Amino acid sequence: MKILILGGGISGLSAAWYARKAYRQARITLLEKSHRLGGVIETVHRDGALFEKGPRTFVMSRSAALAQLIHDVGLQQEIIFSGHAPRYLWSGGRLRSMTSFLPMLAVPLIREAFLPKKTSDDESIYDFAARRFNKQIAETLFDPLALGVFAGDIRKLSLRSCFPFLHEWESQGQSVLRKVFAKRQDSRMFTLQRGMGSLTDEMHKQLDCEFVLNCPIEAITQEGVHAQGKCWTADRIISALPGPVIGKLTGLWNDFAAASLWVVTIAFRDDLLARKGFGYLVPSKENESILGCVWDSAIFQRPEQSMKTIVTAMVRNQGDAAWAKGQTLSALQRHLGITILPNFMECSFAREAIPQFEVGYNKRFNQFVSDSQGRWTLVGNYINGSSVNACIQSSATQLHPS
Repeated sequence: MKILILGGGISGLSAAWYARKAYRQARITLLEKSHRLGGVIETVHRDGALFEKGPRTFVMSRSAALAQLIHDVGLQQEIIFSGHAPRYLWSGGRLRSMTSFLPMLAVPLIREAFLPKKTSDDESIYDFAARRFNKQIAETLFDPLALGVFAGDIRKLSLRSCFPFLHEWESQGQSVLRKVFAKRQDSRMFTLQRGMGSLTDEMHKQLDCEFVLNCPIEAITQEGVHAQGKCWTADRIISALPGPVIGKLTGLWNDFAAASLWVVTIAFRDDLLARKGFGYLVPSKENESILGCVWDSAIFQRPEQSMKTIVTAMVRNQGDAAWAKGQTLSALQRHLGITILPNFMECSFAREAIPQFEVGYNKRFNQFVSDSQGRWTLVGNYINGSSVNACIQSSATQLHPS
């Protein structure tokens, strides 16, 4: 049996991992357009410091598939947990703890018991929050949350597709706020001591597969997959390509929406963070260029690092790399009072990295699957969520159902 996997990010690597378990004798080939595997997961070591270009923190209670994969690969001893990491919002020209917004939830908590059930099958995150709570909560709390996860507009993003648990709770007639507070009990965050790149590197080492790098997919036809001037065929083709890419290659979804953003990491040798915690998000109404800032050095303690302050800003796609760096330095000065020049800066562009699950996405996706007529297996961050855990779970379900 021949299996062909398109894309070598965490979805493609996970697909290869579970395909190898399910089909011991299969010949598995993975095609990746770049010179490396891992996709958005990339750990960089520089000047005695470690920083991530992509995902770096995971909530244990929501990462069962990721935790299991880490165990299967043999890296469970490298899991490290964060300490108490309060979160903040940049609101009204100052940093405010998320807990300071709890009083505004008191009245909506009482009102919840008297709210009628929604009548539509899908609605935007904004419509849900404004209807169930109020406009202020929608713009102050739900907006930055959606920006931090999806880098998208809550007036367009689908509640059902982005936060299905909220949709389910309301459909069951439960108190959304009470359920949210209950689920906060297990919110420990974890990562890997040597960075998340160690996971994809170890999978690469252990997988008995043929990896073909620098091999962008040119076309997908009835005959097979066209790349590097040849037609690749297989008994089973697994697409781990991003949604916009597979949509255009197949001609079945040419207007797939995905957000791009700049990721800017800045490091200092001194400890410059006056507050400690996870970092902060910025509501859209603040009219800032940055969506939020993660305080990497404050979340996980790595005493051996030469850089004592490492922060990563997510910046809107509105300019070039120089612009993104300038906006980040300006934000650090105004938001955190850091005025000295950094010891180094790293800037990367995440092109169409985050699928936009807009209202009606579920129906559109189901139509795409139907139009595909089972010609290939689909895995990726546009299936059941954009998180690393969702990507791994997607591959596990498709390739190793048991």
